[in-house]
Amino acid sequence: MAVYTYTTLDDPLGINSTLALGIDGSGLIVGQYIDNNGEHGFVDSSGIYTTLNDPLATSGTGASGINATGQIVGSFADNKGTHGFLQSGGTYTTLDDPNFSVFTTAQGINGSGQIVGVYQDIFGTYHGFEDSSGTWSVIDDPSGFYTYAEGIADNGQIVGYYLDNDKIHDHGFLYSHGVYTTLDDPDAQPGATFAIAINNAGQIAGYYSDHNGATHGFVYSNGIYTTIDDPLGANGTLATGINNAGQVVGYVLDGNGHNHGFLATLGPNPSPPAGTTADMILRGANNSPPAGLYEIYDIGSNAILAGYSLGQAGTDWGFVTLGGFFGSDTTDMLLRNSNTGAFEVYDISNNNITNAALLGTVGLNWQVMGFGNFSSLGETDMMLRNMNTGGVEVYDISNNQIIKSAFRHGGLELAGRRLRQFQQPWRIRHDPAQYDHRRLGGLRHQQQPDHQCRLHGNGRIELADRRRR
Repeated sequence: MAVYTYTTLDDPLGINSTLALGIDGSGLIVGQYIDNNGEHGFVDSSGIYTTLNDPLATSGTGASGINATGQIVGSFADNKGTHGFLQSGGTYTTLDDPNFSVFTTAQGINGSGQIVGVYQDIFGTYHGFEDSSGTWSVIDDPSGFYTYAEGIADNGQIVGYYLDNDKIHDHGFLYSHGVYTTLDDPDAQPGATFAIAINNAGQIAGYYSDHNGATHGFVYSNGIYTTIDDPLGANGTLATGINNAGQVVGYVLDGNGHNHGFLATLGPNPSPPAGTTADMILRGANNSPPAGLYEIYDIGSNAILAGYSLGQAGTDWGFVTLGGFFGSDTTDMLLRNSNTGAFEVYDISNNNITNAALLGTVGLNWQVMGFGNFSSLGETDMMLRNMNTGGVEVYDISNNQIIKSAFRHGGLELAGRRLRQFQQPWRIRHDPAQYDHRRLGGLRHQQQPDHQCRLHGNGRIELADRRRR
């Protein structure tokens, strides 16, 4: 399961109630607190809290969303009702849906300044809305009696929740390119899932009520729901915001009935538990959600002791083998791209991917024969065979790099180039310039059109949320 580190957020001016509701990519957090004079919005910048009060407010202000440029949206109340606001550069602009609304709240804003929220019409019905530079659109899930739009990503995807026609059950939704998709956490009691925020990677944060009536936060990513439970939340945890780094904000209700905000940051997988004698790596099938997800299982005494996600690769990256390609890690994993022939090695230590490197791109007419210590230097080497010419190539691999190779009657295509053809028998080549085996930092691929999952350039895996165990 995912391992989060929780930080409590309490505005120093708040009296037993601080709610963290939104977060941007730099870690700025917005929300609201309550003091003796009512509700106030706030911005938290690395522990420094700044109060936000709409100048037209007479009965409270709350901030609910913030984008990458620092624009903030929220709501305020005056003697006429509740209104949304946009605060940009210190200037407040009132937002009232023009569709005969008597109540408007602004809930989320993306990098383009598109705003989503909720309004109530004169008949008492609640609708979602999107405000794009002053052009207002209604967001109504066709399955819902009421619809609440809560968050919007830079690509225009919108999340929220709807009350279905029985007026009892709530369901989350994702609205993307005109299509509504219902979201129900599998651990939730029927009709008790609320999607509140979405980031640019498509990860969705929200909360649900379980069959015992307890409230839990969740993050939904690539078909997997991960529960968010702050240890302080004895009476419930609600996740209400997520940024592009996967940091989650929300609030809890503690054992004394007080609200506290929180920041949850995903940490590395724990080390294998005592008694682990072996590990097993599995890959999600291409037709299963999530496709291409790699998981590692710690095994001891003929039992699985623990299991964690390693990361997710696109369906065109296939598993090749495990071996000691680096030298210091316990084992390493080698993948190959079925479209380009590229080989990528991932260093694995203590249940985590610690590094990645591109070995090179070999033509798809070169097929893997096997792996072994062919150079007698102690590392794992790779042997390929050309299916057209029968040529055999051996690659010595150390420190995640090809350090030399030997071949007979066959050319090597590396990084898309035909190097040379040798007519004489075996010859050793030690020329690093001939190879594209540079060490690349980080673990993130650049998106390729045929990748179904979040992959980023040259074969880098983007670490994904763990499946709940």
